[in-house]
Amino acid sequence: MELLVLIQREYRERVRNKTFIVSTIIGLVAILLLSFAPAIIEKMQAGEKSQIVILEQTGKVTAYLDEQLQTTLPNGERQFSFEAALANSSNWADQKNHLIEELLADNNTSAFVEVAPPGAPDSVVWHSKKMNFGGDSGKVNAVLQQMTTQQRIEASGISQTQLATIFNPLTFDSQVEGLKASSKEQQTQNMMLVYILLFMLYFSLVTYGMSVANGVVEEKSSRVMEMMIATVKPASMMTAKILGIGAVGLTQYFIWIGTGFGLLSLKGKGISLIPGMTLQITTIEPLYLIYFGIFFILGFLLYASMYAGIGAMVSRPEDTNQAVGPMTFLIIAAFMVAMMSLYSPDNQWIVWLSYVPFFTPMVLFSRLILTDVSTLGVLLGILDLVVTIILLMWLAGKMYRVGVLMYGKVSWRHMLRLVRER
Repeated sequence: MELLVLIQREYRERVRNKTFIVSTIIGLVAILLLSFAPAIIEKMQAGEKSQIVILEQTGKVTAYLDEQLQTTLPNGERQFSFEAALANSSNWADQKNHLIEELLADNNTSAFVEVAPPGAPDSVVWHSKKMNFGGDSGKVNAVLQQMTTQQRIEASGISQTQLATIFNPLTFDSQVEGLKASSKEQQTQNMMLVYILLFMLYFSLVTYGMSVANGVVEEKSSRVMEMMIATVKPASMMTAKILGIGAVGLTQYFIWIGTGFGLLSLKGKGISLIPGMTLQITTIEPLYLIYFGIFFILGFLLYASMYAGIGAMVSRPEDTNQAVGPMTFLIIAAFMVAMMSLYSPDNQWIVWLSYVPFFTPMVLFSRLILTDVSTLGVLLGILDLVVTIILLMWLAGKMYRVGVLMYGKVSWRHMLRLVRER
């Protein structure tokens, strides 16, 4: 009963804290932006009208572009309009400089294009005032490539039948053996899901672990601990702090994940976070989310117990980051190994590392989604974590009991000596 009261106190204090409220809102805003950003960007790009000047010698390129690029905007107007600027080798440089000045001075001109400038007959140069990552420049480039290819084919005298034979595509299919997914598309979906959930695990272990350490240090620095220790066992206080903050983390993730799934369901299509990779809600197996919950809880208990023990050794809040540095580096190392497992989950050393307790929450979780892991392997990983958590909780409890009432700088040697004596 005492433990439950302490957990409720810790939980209520955290969820009412401004930091929790603000971070939850920021997370929700980020999810909303990620869900609708691709559609918003696409709509913004589709709504821009492009006025392009073509610097060339004959005017044929301008006519060809005007004929081929007939894309229209949502209001029915043409997206592209082309204007020819003719020049020859004698006045090319002057005309080019003039067009650059006009481009910089005129807000209506989107770009100008040099086609086959003197000294470079097979080149095209795109001039614009802003970076264009494959938008207008990509479309113009594709049409010009098509025009150049047709001209070369006509000059070579190759017939349409011969051309069709030459360009007949080779059937090429990619199959990765030994992985859980039955197709390349499903494997891409699994990789994207692992990518997202691993970042969430990494974020939660660092953030909520630090919350545990900071909570202990704040109570020590305010001398609240001295009053509480008279009526409450130190082990109960440490356990309540860990479980209370863990419950706060679960609450936050339930809000975020629930919102994400709700948005995906409403949109009726996936979310594209990486070009060419779209996460579909229908491809997410509920078992994967159950695994995420299990490894979130076990991973948090594993690291939070260490953060609590180290927090008991620190008296000043400004010393906390330095004290917990090794724990943070350990989490980063586990995250990096998990990222490597995305491309080779059955690599022998990755398999072995997935059963090292400090790496298990991320690496084994990644392997469970990407490849086939036996039931015995899953149980072994979970058992390995549970045993390590029990040992670390026991050690952290001793450190907590010894360190909560110690002020000033406490060395590891002094702490271990006191733990052995108790």
